[in-house]
Amino acid sequence: MKEDPLRTGDLSLTLKHLTVIDTGDYTCRVYKDGDLLRGTAVNLWVKGQRVEVEEGEESVQLPFKTTPHLSGYVRVEWTDRDSRKVHVYQNGSDRPEEQDQVYRDRTEMKDDPLRTGDLSLTLKHLTVRDSGYYTCRVYKDGHLLRGTAVTFKVKERTQFKDETVDIRNRSSSTDSTPLMSDKSV
Repeated sequence: MKEDPLRTGDLSLTLKHLTVIDTGDYTCRVYKDGDLLRGTAVNLWVKGQRVEVEEGEESVQLPFKTTPHLSGYVRVEWTDRDSRKVHVYQNGSDRPEEQDQVYRDRTEMKDDPLRTGDLSLTLKHLTVRDSGYYTCRVYKDGHLLRGTAVTFKVKERTQFKDETVDIRNRSSSTDSTPLMSDKSV
């Protein structure tokens, strides 16, 4: 808040370094002697990142960089739109036994992500079914510390049938098919 908000009447709140976990309803109430004088509510929606790749790509990185040197009992969970665990990292190592079978052997995080603050996830062997909304949540001592969301889409390739006709040597060709109709319309 700005300095001396009661004197200036500016009770605005500034949030810094927003992430998707900051999404929600915020309410400001002003009381005097226990009685409510004024109040206002704001709904804040923080958009996550968007990542798109063409079908056939081998892998994609879902980005999330945060403060380096996270210490203590820290747990990192990537989940998909159906709340399935895509990847879990805890106590200095990956936890594949907690991962949903759909993602088994298809994900990886960089070495020592808590030291570097790079919690990005690489998803491999992509299919169109992988498209969707992914969230990463970081818990410290059981409490949500920070998070992000990534909307990911695998774009299907559009295939066109090649019906190209080579007309460069058509006049010397033995093909008698006319290029244009003899009949007028």
